[in-house]
Amino acid sequence: APNQYDHSFFSRLVSLCGGYAERPLLVVGDLNVVHDPLVDCSGAAAYRQLGARRGIEFLLSALDLVDGWRVLHPTERDYTHTSRAHGTHSRIDYALMSPALFARIKGIAHSPIIVSDHAMVMIDLEVPEVSRGGGWKFPVYLCEDRQFREFLLTQWKDYV
Repeated sequence: APNQYDHSFFSRLVSLCGGYAERPLLVVGDLNVVHDPLVDCSGAAAYRQLGARRGIEFLLSALDLVDGWRVLHPTERDYTHTSRAHGTHSRIDYALMSPALFARIKGIAHSPIIVSDHAMVMIDLEVPEVSRGGGWKFPVYLCEDRQFREFLLTQWKDYV
């Protein structure tokens, strides 16, 4: 996500993910916004992010997602970002997911912040065994995806 709040980012993300609404959906990443300043930030700066909080609320509502880590840890303070410049800690890295996917979550944790100024969001997901009936099949819907076709053609030209 951009460092400065931009509502169009959340709108574009909803548009990109909206086509997958009928499938289990997982959106993971640095959204650069503190959703709940009461538990997700050590400083007062997050209280000034009202527009940004509305952006993440729009994302959650439009795609019917839940903040998996927060559901599992409703009152815990555990931060994914350290701002050395401001001397604050905040949780701005998320694992947002559809309720169907959340039902298969065994756990979500944050790594220690060591190398970067961010922690990894680690997800332990129960993946059911699926019988494929004889092997892997190419996902045919990718043939209709313009970006995928362009990527494939570029890769093919590089290969040949």
